[in-house]
Amino acid sequence: MQGPPAAPQATTIGRVAVIAWPEQAALAAGLAEAIDHAPAFPGVGLLPDRPIRLVLAPTRTIFDSLTRRRMPAWSEGAAFPDLGTVVLLSDRPAVRLSGALRHELAHVALRWRVGRRLPLWFEEGYAAYAAAEWGRLDALRLNWQIARGVRMDLDQVDRALRGDAADAGTAYALATTAVLLLDRWGRERGLTPLIQTLAREPGFDAALRATYHVTAGDFEARWQREVASRYGWLAWAGAVGLFWAAAGTLMVILVTLRRRRDRVRKAGLDEGWTAPSDDTPTA
Repeated sequence: MQGPPAAPQATTIGRVAVIAWPEQAALAAGLAEAIDHAPAFPGVGLLPDRPIRLVLAPTRTIFDSLTRRRMPAWSEGAAFPDLGTVVLLSDRPAVRLSGALRHELAHVALRWRVGRRLPLWFEEGYAAYAAAEWGRLDALRLNWQIARGVRMDLDQVDRALRGDAADAGTAYALATTAVLLLDRWGRERGLTPLIQTLAREPGFDAALRATYHVTAGDFEARWQREVASRYGWLAWAGAVGLFWAAAGTLMVILVTLRRRRDRVRKAGLDEGWTAPSDDTPTA
């Protein structure tokens, strides 16, 4: 008779308390080590020397239970910065899991540095930037809605970040472009001046004014113009053209290889065979 399923186990590695099911103990230990030696985050620096809890959920059901079903169905990670806790859905390859961990740790690092919630687009764009999720920007180049001039404001980006997977994917990319614009405005210091100001100013708009001398509305308008410039129809046409050029080249190679193989096969069939002169083919 099969006994009850194994219970999760808690282990402490450095300052990381990790909770995982026994079959993922080695994975949990490796991720805990990665947290303990996490490199600096943009504009924030190293994680403060504070306790962190990492919880691995081996199934979607367990993940939803641990996050109290507050996350979208496509979500694979959750951060609770005020509790110093990260929950990861661990039913996937460890390489992808490492990227998700970096993303969620960025949320923790940012909140610990600033001390309060920030606009959702900034928090998610920052985490995507810190985790080097550049594939999101590549996908944005192929987005026909953006290419044909459909503009989203930052409030719409916030709502889309909690929408379905397709809308959220676009919103994450747009949020990342907004954070990258702020990073460029900081020149060689990147996001450091803004994040330092966010830690002492009462709101995001006040921090923008103090750091870059622009209002939130000014920033949004400039960001929208940049998105239109970088990801307009010319960029879309270039990206799609490159895709079809690559697809066409691959097709030519495959056809050439197929014809070469057919010639070799036909030569083998014809070898040593002479058709009788009175042979009548059948239908």
